Amino acid sequence: MRHWVLGSISAAIVTAALGCGSGERGGRAETGGGGQTAGGGGQTAGGGGQTAGGGGSGSQAAACTIAAQGLKVSSGRGTTPSIAWTGTRFAIAWQERNADEGDIHLAIVDADGNMLREEVIEDGPGVSSHPSVQRDGQGLLVLWQDQDGAGSVVRGRRATLDGVADGMAFDLARSRAAESWPIAAPSEDGTLITWMDAGGARLGHLDSGALSGSTPLVQAQYPAVATDGEKTALVWAQGDTLGFARPGEASAPLDPIAHQGVAARLPRVVLGGDDAFLAWEDTRSGTEQIRALRISAQDEVSPEAVVSRGEGSADWPALAWTGRGLAVAYYQFRDGPPGVFVTLLSRDLQPMGVELDASGGATARYPALAWTGQELGIAYAEQDQGVRLSRASCP
Repeated sequence: MRHWVLGSISAAIVTAALGCGSGERGGRAETGGGGQTAGGGGQTAGGGGQTAGGGGSGSQAAACTIAAQGLKVSSGRGTTPSIAWTGTRFAIAWQERNADEGDIHLAIVDADGNMLREEVIEDGPGVSSHPSVQRDGQGLLVLWQDQDGAGSVVRGRRATLDGVADGMAFDLARSRAAESWPIAAPSEDGTLITWMDAGGARLGHLDSGALSGSTPLVQAQYPAVATDGEKTALVWAQGDTLGFARPGEASAPLDPIAHQGVAARLPRVVLGGDDAFLAWEDTRSGTEQIRALRISAQDEVSPEAVVSRGEGSADWPALAWTGRGLAVAYYQFRDGPPGVFVTLLSRDLQPMGVELDASGGATARYPALAWTGQELGIAYAEQDQGVRLSRASCP
């Protein structure tokens, strides 16, 4: 164990006994790679991960099945959706590129996948992208970024649970990074927002439509925050390390731990009971894999699991906790164009049931997940067809 300084925050590092990472990679939001990996089943050659993905093994009783596939949400130029469950309906936000390459739209879709309303959240002359939608109290909070010269502006707008815009859009923060990529997580302690900035990232607290303060995460990239309504969790990439913390009240210091030896991009986090589950893109094998691990309430870090299967490049992880297991969505290139797949894992990161082909063989990317209590809502972008929604029943 050793100590580090994260901005002005001192924290203990938990070091995992893994091989060294190959470093981080850059890239814009819409990326996808190739490459080869020596691992297919069992141990991978990428260093230290037990393979979890790959159809058929595990508990069939816990399996989910596709109930509806490819339901239309947007026009043919909608992309990078975000999805949230409101309690009775899905809220789906996306970047709409029909008009000027960058507007933000919001749709409300009922539990059966029927479109109820589409609302334009932002349609200014600039390029708006990287949308994120969450339920926040008795309404919805939509975040996105606007291009601003060499940097970007984090913006937000509220909407009702019926998808009606509520008030005007507002600026939250200016970032010197071209991609700020904001994500919010409302909880009992207030709404937390993360975004990227030059030289790192920031964690802010939203209070009545304005940031009441923010904490620097020095040299952090791709921060993500999640909530289960009571607790929150924060993850980020930093060189060959994944950082993780459980933010509390706005004035409370972070006490992060770190998982070293990775080559991580786009980490994501979800809470499942007292545990936190992390997934990310990892390039140690020579191509992108989706890997996952669990962190217990005692900050015990599990061995890594390789979630994606085969040799094709896998990208853009999305997570949901179903109450019995972890759902991990991603897109992957398998002997041709990419498709969207969902792997179901137990709390110990063992496969449960068969893998789900959410996009049904269509060329698709950028999945997002929401759990209704009985089903998974899987939003994604289908090539030339826009944003689509598939539903998976999990009895």
